[in-house]
Amino acid sequence: MASASRPGAGKALAALAAVLLGLCVLANTGLGLFELVPDGAPLFGNLDEALATAGLVWGLAVLFRSPERTAS
Repeated sequence: MASASRPGAGKALAALAAVLLGLCVLANTGLGLFELVPDGAPLFGNLDEALATAGLVWGLAVLFRSPERTAS
């Protein structure tokens, strides 16, 4: 039987994956040979970089958000 994990662990894991994927896309690890959307495509050329940036910012915001304080 699986043990109970802390709440939000799945969100933190998704945020970490978004940060790593965003960094890989923005670092251009494919050297321009592999593109999700070709940069020359009209209107959609930089969509993959924009989505990678959004995922990176979201992931960093989730990972570095301070925990909410509870009323005492």
